[in-house]
Amino acid sequence: MRNPKTVGGWSITEFRLMKTLTGKTFALFAAFSCGAVLICSAQTTTADKDLKKKEAELERQKLELEKKSLELQRKELDLEKAKQELQYQESSKSMSMNLAGDVLFDYDKAALKPAAEEALKKVAIVLSLFPESNVTVEGYTDAKGGKALNLQLSRERATSVKNWLVKNGGVAPAHIVAKGFGEENPVAPNTNPDGSDNIVGRAKNRRVTIIVDKPVTSPTP
Repeated sequence: MRNPKTVGGWSITEFRLMKTLTGKTFALFAAFSCGAVLICSAQTTTADKDLKKKEAELERQKLELEKKSLELQRKELDLEKAKQELQYQESSKSMSMNLAGDVLFDYDKAALKPAAEEALKKVAIVLSLFPESNVTVEGYTDAKGGKALNLQLSRERATSVKNWLVKNGGVAPAHIVAKGFGEENPVAPNTNPDGSDNIVGRAKNRRVTIIVDKPVTSPTP
């Protein structure tokens, strides 16, 4: 009986079977390798997207901080300008600002002039730094006219300023009061040494003073 043909010690049948199995194994390996490459590629793409997203968020936060910094600088400049224009004065317990009566009111009137709004906006800028502080609006007049009328006029003027600050300046009604003192406490002479009218002095006495109590801080233990 003839021996079947062999290839490298393998029978023809065994050789063909091995060849078929080897081809399938290679195909499976190739498919697995391609799948692994695709998975790695997808993971890399997702990681790149996440990184770009984080970089964009950091850039947005950086721009937002720069914007807030510029806004803070602008507010500080507005505050300093307002202090200079309002004759801002400060003591250990309070701060005060003076507004010329002629800027706020027409002669012998208690209604605010349209031009008064710009001055009161500057007051509101300063008061916004002390939202919990008590504020007193004091009205004064010159010595021309009767004392009773001047007292009433000063009260009405102080009330007009108070109402504007509550309505437009963000001041809480519970933290602000208005008082009138008429011709009391003049800051300049109403008359000259010879008894004649001192127009400049009277203009200085027609004013509204805004006093802000400083917040009370507890002593450090």
